[in-house]
Amino acid sequence: MKTFLIFFIWSSLFMNIYPQQKNNDELNSLIAVEYSFAKSASEIGTRDAFLKFIADDGILFRPNAVNGKKFLEQSAKKPGLLRWYPVHAEIALAGDMGFTTGPADFRNEKEGEPVWFGNFCTVWQRQENGEWKFVIDFGNSNNKPEEKAEGLKYSEPDKKTAVRQFKKSNLGVDELIAAEKEFNNAVKNKGVMEAYKKYISAGTKILRNRYLPIIGTKNIMSFLEGESGSMNFAFEGGKISSSADLGFTYGKFEGSDSSGNINVTCNYLRIYKKEGSGWKIAIEALDKK
Repeated sequence: MKTFLIFFIWSSLFMNIYPQQKNNDELNSLIAVEYSFAKSASEIGTRDAFLKFIADDGILFRPNAVNGKKFLEQSAKKPGLLRWYPVHAEIALAGDMGFTTGPADFRNEKEGEPVWFGNFCTVWQRQENGEWKFVIDFGNSNNKPEEKAEGLKYSEPDKKTAVRQFKKSNLGVDELIAAEKEFNNAVKNKGVMEAYKKYISAGTKILRNRYLPIIGTKNIMSFLEGESGSMNFAFEGGKISSSADLGFTYGKFEGSDSSGNINVTCNYLRIYKKEGSGWKIAIEALDKK
């Protein structure tokens, strides 16, 4: 009886620990590929690095949403160095989709001083051969940070993790799109404060030009109180992980002044994650000037 009880306890612990360890391995591999991406930019140039790591259906904003791979293939290589590193990353339970975000800067010359500062947000998806490729990339500008944020740590990924095959699935995306449309309609009909209150949490990050990332419910609500006029989001597309707990949407944003005149038109990217039975915004980024 004691032997059976010990085996039962050990088996239960293993069943709980193994999925967590597996997910940690996938997260580690995601962080590693982000650093590899950034390193490639310094070695072969920004355009060629993007071509190396973008998915065939990956999206860039130039300035509107386009097939990034086709756009890059038709673009000339430009001088300068874009540098970045991740300070935050999350991954779906299935290990097939995740996102990274962190600071970035641009230098006209590789060894020169930065002339631009900003933050990036990238969504990655495992391809059927197991490789990570990014499916959408977004960035915005801000002033020079007073302090350097600490980058994420990682170890060299296990080769078995790196080559594990995945099957793409977009099942469950209808639920994500429904949440997206509900949020967008709430912004329009119930007001900005009421809409965001339901969809943000302590870990939510808001990226806006000229501002460093705004993090957490209290800071975001305080920031939104200072926004005048109205917002209108028009959904264009999105994807979801095969475990249906992480996904992204993107589209057009219009901001109007207090008289109803449109004074801002730009793009948005919104990353959602499941918390309990509902969706919460993990990151929302606008590239408005």
